[in-house]
Amino acid sequence: MVECDIVSKDTRNDLKKLKKLKKLNNIYYVWDYNREFKRLIYSYKYNHRKIMAKLIAELVKEEFYYVLKREKIDVVVSVPVSRKRKNERGYNQVDEILNFLKVNYVQLERIKNTKKMAGILNEEDRNKNIKGAFKISGNIDFKNKNILILDDIITTGATLREIKSSILEQFEGDVNKKNIKIIVFCLAAAREIKVNRGEV
Repeated sequence: MVECDIVSKDTRNDLKKLKKLKKLNNIYYVWDYNREFKRLIYSYKYNHRKIMAKLIAELVKEEFYYVLKREKIDVVVSVPVSRKRKNERGYNQVDEILNFLKVNYVQLERIKNTKKMAGILNEEDRNKNIKGAFKISGNIDFKNKNILILDDIITTGATLREIKSSILEQFEGDVNKKNIKIIVFCLAAAREIKVNRGEV
């Protein structure tokens, strides 16, 4: 399957034209969550078009490696999907992008089948939905590390804050907690996180 079969030339050109690395607190993102991006990501996540990970990786490669270098990242973490969602899609969209970016990354375990965050409007309900969803394997060393979490879309930041909490919980009362820096790289940021000047 060639690239033009996946996304129209106009959409591809729009995405190239609209992409620009932006930073909001500790969050880097490439696109605003606009119509063109929604069309691309919906097709990728819900129409089983796994090959689109290659196109997305090519579009963000320069920005991604710039952030890795600028922030002196030691560990890249992908946001896990639930087992149910992975079975439905056949893949984790974030892992596939990282595979095409040819970067080593660690996978967390998602131990709770949460509801889709896009359907939950209230922030408190989002936080309850995602609470306790992630498990950190004991063989992942986050001590004294600069960590980059990669996700596709950030809306309120609830999922990413829960991952951050799960990582830091391991070091409760430990001086190493102060030496852990967490940065987020997302493909797109929604209006909510920008209006609230959110931070993960």
